[in-house]
Amino acid sequence: MIILLCAVAAGAFWMFRDTARELTSPPPPPVEQGQMRLQLPTQAVTNATGNATVGTAGGSALQQAPLDAPAAAGSAPATQETATTSGSAGSGDQNLGRVMPKVVDDSVITINFIDDLARYLADSYYPAGSGPAKGDTGIVVAGTKMLNMHYGVEMTGLTWSGDDIGKGRQSVLRYILNPTMAEALYNLYADRFMAALQTQAKQLVRNVEGEERTLTRMEIKEMHHLLSVKVQATAGVLRACVLMEDAMPRVEALHIATRKALEANQKFQVTLLQYQERTEAEPKDAKAISKAKVSMDAAGKTYQQAIIQRERTRESLANALRKYKWVAMQDDGTNIYIAQWIYRRLQDNPRAFPAIMTLHEDLLDLAERMEKKAAL
Repeated sequence: MIILLCAVAAGAFWMFRDTARELTSPPPPPVEQGQMRLQLPTQAVTNATGNATVGTAGGSALQQAPLDAPAAAGSAPATQETATTSGSAGSGDQNLGRVMPKVVDDSVITINFIDDLARYLADSYYPAGSGPAKGDTGIVVAGTKMLNMHYGVEMTGLTWSGDDIGKGRQSVLRYILNPTMAEALYNLYADRFMAALQTQAKQLVRNVEGEERTLTRMEIKEMHHLLSVKVQATAGVLRACVLMEDAMPRVEALHIATRKALEANQKFQVTLLQYQERTEAEPKDAKAISKAKVSMDAAGKTYQQAIIQRERTRESLANALRKYKWVAMQDDGTNIYIAQWIYRRLQDNPRAFPAIMTLHEDLLDLAERMEKKAAL
């Protein structure tokens, strides 16, 4: 599912729309990589517990934990997870012995987005015998389009400047669709997302065959498996669109065919109305009525042919995508929707393919994490 997760895999609002605006608190001149707006961390080291800590030469949206935050009353002093750089005396290394604070949050893709995404996905799961899950297995009702509509309107946990939500969506997407930033966001939030998803699942209450109750352990495992399938399939579509040389021309052809079908329908509706008006206003004018009917029939035939062409183009794209790994695990409509999202992103930023492949890799990792949860 697109979206799963543009911030977690730096992909769930993968489906937002078009136009640009600067992000909050304009930073120093950005690193020249893709469309990234804010300056990225320039140094990362690993501390004794295996957590990455990032230092910056300038500004960054990634927030660092304070070095000297006071301990809460009655508790042991807070331990700051840190790392120090190493170097020989007289080496001129300015970072020698410097404490590198741990990055804890991002100011554009905030932790509130991660928590809300976990809640939204968990809430979309219905175990067997509840809600729309009438069969012997549970279902997840959330899909890529639903996620896109939800976050495209609400923008929960996402930060931008100005009042134009369309430009806000665009600025957030530009921020994410850079390979380095996408990977940094995923590394920052993946564990926290998985923990939040587990918490939300344990708190979820469903009416199962007339009984209000929380999910069982097996149902929570099933939820993780179902989400894993959707995430893996979405990753497959991203990969297919990068590897398939004519993927974007095929999507463009579908856009053209769809537009022609709409135009043909509009013309048919006009001729239909003219025919109806003619038959009502001049019922005895057989010649005028016949002429109007000929125009209507011709427009109708053109519309029918346009629909056939559109569906053939759609089917051709769906079949081409389905040849790639994991894509067949998802319905054709969703696969085409994701391909169209990628097409729009490339119209805005032709250099977005490396970031899309990064999202693909991160989504596969996320799917693997979910499947491991399902297997426990």
